[in-house]
Amino acid sequence: MTDAIHLPATASSRNRGPALRGQLVAESERDVSVRVDGGTWTFDRRDILRLTEERAAEGRQVQVDIRPGATADFTRRMRVELVERPITLAPAPSEALGDEQLAEATRRWAAKLRIAERGGTSGATFTFHDGINCDSLD
Repeated sequence: MTDAIHLPATASSRNRGPALRGQLVAESERDVSVRVDGGTWTFDRRDILRLTEERAAEGRQVQVDIRPGATADFTRRMRVELVERPITLAPAPSEALGDEQLAEATRRWAAKLRIAERGGTSGATFTFHDGINCDSLD
């Protein structure tokens, strides 16, 4: 039987997930910011278990191990078009694709809100028109 070897200043693998890899873009006594493909993560330095720098031709590539339960800010870059209405983000698309899945999602939603189903109606409908998903209760 072999025991696990824990190197000094590292957490066991069961206490952390895989390391976050990205480019170090900001570092202070309080925070560390790492840019990844989708945006930038900013962690409180107290939540970082280990930060190691990798060799890279461009920028400071790092791996960051964070403690479980850490809270982080995530910022993503987006193009903003000026229009007459306020800036908003579109909601995430529904995981329900097709009539059957949408009908099931509608039943769960209605049950949670205690809305009784009426007999003789077709329930939820799903359409795909001009690249926009649209669902409704009939």
